This record gives sequence, structure tokens and C-alpha cells, in this order.
Amino acid sequence: MVTESRVLRGLAEELRERLVEFSRRLIRTPSLPGHEGEVARLVAEEMRELGYDEVRTDEVGNVIGLIRGAGSGRSLMLNTHLDHVDSGDESRWPFPPFAAELHEGCIWGRGAVDIKGPTAAQVHGAAILKAAGVRPEGDVVVVVAVQEEVGGLGSVEVGRSTKTDRAVVGEPSGNELRRGHRGRVELLVGVRGRSCHASVPEKGINPHYSMSRFVTGLRDVRTEVDPFLGRESFAPTLIQSDQSSANVVPGELTLHVDWRTIPSRAPEEVRAELARLLEASLLDGASGQVDLRTFDLVTYTGARRRAPTAFPSFVLPEGDPLVSESRAALEEALGREVPVGRWEFATDGGHLTAAGVPTIGFGPGDPALAHTTQERIGVTELVEGAVGYAALALRLTSGA
Repeated sequence: MVTESRVLRGLAEELRERLVEFSRRLIRTPSLPGHEGEVARLVAEEMRELGYDEVRTDEVGNVIGLIRGAGSGRSLMLNTHLDHVDSGDESRWPFPPFAAELHEGCIWGRGAVDIKGPTAAQVHGAAILKAAGVRPEGDVVVVVAVQEEVGGLGSVEVGRSTKTDRAVVGEPSGNELRRGHRGRVELLVGVRGRSCHASVPEKGINPHYSMSRFVTGLRDVRTEVDPFLGRESFAPTLIQSDQSSANVVPGELTLHVDWRTIPSRAPEEVRAELARLLEASLLDGASGQVDLRTFDLVTYTGARRRAPTAFPSFVLPEGDPLVSESRAALEEALGREVPVGRWEFATDGGHLTAAGVPTIGFGPGDPALAHTTQERIGVTELVEGAVGYAALALRLTSGA
């Protein structure tokens, strides 16, 4: 393995310039959820040029590349996604968010960390095996999924149609291992009153008073603790009214609650907890309900799906073979200690685990930079990530 690691590192260095340019092309191609078609074309084109055995796009638009194994080992999925969040006010960025500026050893731009840099590293990392003339024992399937940022529709579909024995999710981790994260559930809390002219508030039922009691009561809602993932957390975020006029008492308010879950709590249990609080908060004849939010999504291929805004939590036990094998492979290939921790945010790893695919996390990039105007990824870290993916593809496909 020492010789193989040296070969992998050498080939990654030879591919450095191409890897950097591919990352920059991806960043220069905006791909908000539902509009990933052009970046999907770039990914598929790169896979073909790198010599993947098969490249296809499924019904919802996921790009799926195959490095065929010898057939004697386990199959492995490398998983990232095509979409990114909005860039926001471009004047707040040090460089234009889609310029992919190369500055002081880093590539800047929206998606550099989340997740076009890791995507480029996965695509090239798997291809390093082809360049090295090394055939993994099992198939390596590289999936670049649609609409992760709005619930993970792409990986939900993959979990149904393209299951592998194991998976590595490439969300940024500073090239450390991640063995779990809390989940995410988005809930809609609706309070209905009766609208009226604001000059005669006694003729209506103002939902603000019930909603304010609910929000205040949230501070005392029970939360549970997982020994590895930590405590559940929640936050009221957006609030919407059915009125846009300031001189009208609204008839209905809707509050969004972002709840970060742990494995011991199912989304329905969280919903029921908030429903009990809402029932105790209603005043003056107001009514209300709590629902798990769902999206009616249309992918860039025209496929339509209804999906909940929920990412399951997941945890791999510390002594799980997938953890120990991954760590050994990375430490050998990278020549350093590789810590194992958790992600603070939700990923498609929850969907893959829920589909029965044991999943570990590893990706280049500082996760603290994701979704910020300082988003950037170091070139050296990007190349190291590609080496890591190649090493994982070799080790995690061995045996049966």
C-alpha cells in the first residue's frame, strides 16, 4: 500500500492543473437547485474524458459515473451534489462569486467548498485509479446529485435505484473523517385568526398574540442529547402573514421552525411536540396546526417529485469497520493523522444511511466557509482530497 500511496500522490500532482481548472469551470457555472443542467453536462463530459467505464444521467438529473471493479469486492459510492445556495449580495464578496478567482493558493467563489471543489476531487480521485492502472476489487460509482440544498431529492432517488455496499459523502470536512451528523426537519406552524380593519381590532382575532405565546414557549420545549452528536436544537426562522397592508389585522400567520434532530427522535415526534405547545398557546378562538414542510420540486430534466424538507440524522459507531478502514486508508495515503468527528450540518449521508447504505464523510474544504461570502478552497487541500478519494476507493472496495 505504501507504493500505491506514493503512486496515487504522484498522479494527483500531475493532475493538479487539470483538477484546478475543472473546479474553476464548475464554480463559473451557476447551478441553483432546479437549474443544474449545464454543470451536470460539464461533470459528465469530464468523466468521459477521464476514461470512466460508463457515464449516464438518470431521470431526475443525477450524473452517475462508473469505474468498473474486478467483481470480487464491495461496491462503493462517492457522493456529492450539483447545486449550491444563492450568492446573495455580490458586492459583499472579495471577488465576484462566479469568477472562480485563483488568489494566494485558493479558488474563491460560490460553491468552492459546498461543493464544487469536493465534486472535482471525487471525479478526479476515482479517475486516478484508471491513470495508475489499478483496478479496484469492486465497482466505484461516482454520484453527483441534484437538489441537495433543498432536501436531497437526488440522493433519495439514488438510494432507491443505485444502491452500493458503502458510500463516502464529500461534504467539506477539512479532509478529516466524519461519522455522523444531526438531522434537519423544517416545520410550518400555522395560526389562523379572523382578519379585520386595524382600526377596530376587537372585531377580529389577531393571530399574533397566539403566535407570540407559541414562540415564547419554544424556549421551554424538551430536547434530547446524543452522546456523540450532542443536543437537539431548534430555531424559529421565517414568519409570513397573509397580508401585505399594515392597516389590516392578518387572518393567518405561518412560522418556519428549523429543528436539528438526533437518531432517538423521529420527525413525527418533533411535530407532535410542537403541536402540543401550539394547542396550549391559542387564544381568543384562534386555531392552528403544525406540519412537516414539503416541497413540490421540478428538476432540470423536468422530473417532478414531492419531497419533505427533512434530512435524517445518522451515526456510525466509533468501532465500525467502515470508520477504521477509512481512517487507515487515509492516514497511509496522506501520511498524517486523520481525526474522526461529526458534521455540524445535515448532508445526503442521512438519506443514504436511511436507504441501507453505510456511509462515512470526507471532503476537502473548511465547512465554516460554506454559505458565506468568504467561500474558498485551497488548491493543496483539493489535491489532497483527490488522493484521499482514490485511497478510499481502493480500500473500501476490497473484500466482500
